[in-house]
Amino acid sequence: MARTWAVSFGENDRIELERIITDEDEPSALEFLKRVVYPKVKEAEKPGSCFREVTRPVDEVGRPIKKLKGSGGKP
Repeated sequence: MARTWAVSFGENDRIELERIITDEDEPSALEFLKRVVYPKVKEAEKPGSCFREVTRPVDEVGRPIKKLKGSGGKP
């Protein structure tokens, strides 16, 4: 079964991606994948990452999900 992963972008990256698509700028597209997308995918593969496979139920993550990073421990 294929995995489905979610990747988030900040506003600047979203604007850059929009420009790349609008201009059909293939060299910049490859550079964007290498600089922005690929590192996020590799980070998501690390154990304990805050990213997770979105097709797997939360109760199968294997660690407590009671505290969110940066939330001061609030659920």
